Amino acid sequence: MKKLKQRSALNGLFSQRLQSLWLIVVLLFVILTLRLSWIQLGSGEKYNQLAVENNFKQIPIVAPRGKMYDRSGKLLVGNQSLYSAIYLEPDSSPEEKMATAKHLAQTLHMPLADVLSAMDIGRDAHGKHVMRKQPPYYPKKIKDRLTSEEVVKISENPDLFPGVNIFTEPLRQYRNDTFAVQTIGYVRPYAGAKETMDKYKQADGKSNQGGYVDWEQVGVDGLEYSYQDVLRGQNGYRLVRVNSTGKLVDVLKEVEPKPGDNLYLTLDEKMQLGAEKFIADQLKKLQTSGGSNRAPYAKNAYAVAMEVKTGKIRAMVSYPDYDPNIWNDRVTEKDYRNLSYVIRNGTIREAPYDARNSSHPDKEYAKHPLSVLPLGSTFKPLMVLMGLSKGLISPETVWRDAVSFYYAKATPPIHNSGGHDYGYLTPEKALQKSSNTFMAWLGTRWYKRDGMKVIQEFRNFTHQFGLGVKTGVPLPGEQDGSEDYLLTAKKYSGLGAMALASFGQAQRYTTMQLAQYTATLANKGERLQPQLVDKIVNPNTHEEKVIKPKVLNKVNIKPEDYNTVLKGMMDVTHAGGTAAGLFDDLPFEVAAKTGTSEQDIPGRGRVNNSVFIAFAPAKDPKIAVAVVVPEGGYGATAAGPIAKYLITSYYEQFMKK
Repeated sequence: MKKLKQRSALNGLFSQRLQSLWLIVVLLFVILTLRLSWIQLGSGEKYNQLAVENNFKQIPIVAPRGKMYDRSGKLLVGNQSLYSAIYLEPDSSPEEKMATAKHLAQTLHMPLADVLSAMDIGRDAHGKHVMRKQPPYYPKKIKDRLTSEEVVKISENPDLFPGVNIFTEPLRQYRNDTFAVQTIGYVRPYAGAKETMDKYKQADGKSNQGGYVDWEQVGVDGLEYSYQDVLRGQNGYRLVRVNSTGKLVDVLKEVEPKPGDNLYLTLDEKMQLGAEKFIADQLKKLQTSGGSNRAPYAKNAYAVAMEVKTGKIRAMVSYPDYDPNIWNDRVTEKDYRNLSYVIRNGTIREAPYDARNSSHPDKEYAKHPLSVLPLGSTFKPLMVLMGLSKGLISPETVWRDAVSFYYAKATPPIHNSGGHDYGYLTPEKALQKSSNTFMAWLGTRWYKRDGMKVIQEFRNFTHQFGLGVKTGVPLPGEQDGSEDYLLTAKKYSGLGAMALASFGQAQRYTTMQLAQYTATLANKGERLQPQLVDKIVNPNTHEEKVIKPKVLNKVNIKPEDYNTVLKGMMDVTHAGGTAAGLFDDLPFEVAAKTGTSEQDIPGRGRVNNSVFIAFAPAKDPKIAVAVVVPEGGYGATAAGPIAKYLITSYYEQFMKK
């Protein structure tokens, strides 16, 4: 019994000691964990600096951006691999670094100040201290697109260029033509576009911490901007060891970059390039022709061709355009001045008159209309449609042309173009002849019946057809037009506002809005979002994301009301219409509406803008087009032939067997 008690006491003592031992082990692990955490969190910067001092560098490898193709797979935007000089700052004296800068300036044909700014060594060209932009261990790009001669000089003279290494990287490569240049957009180095990129990400509600490299190219405008997250690939990196002079000794680890996804656009190469050339020729013809068709100030034109059933944009021209490869060189102040007249996409926002060849461009540009201007008589199909829908008129309504229509006392009368008397007018004939008086009578009749609430009803109706609201085209900077009649109604007269707005003289819209409006008419009230991207393709997995048509809204209007408008628009292209004979050589009928919008320019007087809308085939619509030629004169003269070219080109590319 005594032995049993002794054994039990020993077991208890052993158990206590074992527990104490485990407690000590646990405490040691806790202390070790805390120590490691302190090292990692509290002293991370210190140990990072030690790694830097041990000459380990992480070099970013920029991923190639996704490519862009036209609808049939023809390359529009790609990448080329070029040599760049990257500076890995060595542990040397300021004097030695300054000597390197001078050798680089001479070899790369760069100003010394620019070289020092890129090297970021904390000194300026006079040797004075300046604030660094990045830590010393951060790689800096000195110059890209090195010539073979520059590569050889740097590579064969390492003693003259300590810390300078040659790497390859992708550079955006555009075609040597002007293919939809404003629509495609352009890229710039992130360091020069941070503000733009930050705004882009904030608008999407995403973090600004995108891990961008300063010299990484990012989209600044057009599809390059809108699809930045899609086109941008995943950057890789190269962990290297360098010697005391900053020269690369060994690659310790390399993570390959992943290229961005490719975009297949809805634009058709032949149709787009053909339209650009046709427009350039048409403008020259207008400027130099004799007689009443001459339009010496017609230097700009905007055109959109949109599929009726899908919303796909097959051609989109903002003229004048420019060579996008200008962004691959140093853009001078003169370049920027010239670009200011051509860089904006005039089909979706205000673009200025092309005053580049004027002696005083800034003064001259103010004397001409912008690209967003009154749509004129192209609004009349919608006015008739509203009149029919609201019960103000019927297809059988007959109204005697007043010739001079006075909608109120002490106001100037409204006349038809050329002061014509069109006699007895039906809604259909009013469209064929493009009667201003009929539309003003209709608009004021509506106002006299329903009062000021008509202004909002009118506005709601136009919005459903895409006028006065953004179309949803996937491009930055789209404007929603200008509804000037709202101010007229509020400040002066609701009656006057309806009189002028009824035939398109108190509202201004973009060409894209006109194209969407025309397609909605052809679709009998179904409004589709304009589509510029057909599909997105992963270049590695070949996985495709197809962009489907998107219906924005449907307008509830009787089919017979649309039929009346359709007949009137078809009559426009028949004998007696304002575009008679224009489409006679096509194997189908075209529904169209001409527009000659009048605009008063301060210090210049009144000018006539040429506007034209059409869809075809009239009875089974496939394509809708809208064309605007500021100061082009009559709609059928300047804009009409461009519309015809677009419809003919679409027929040949998509319909002809």
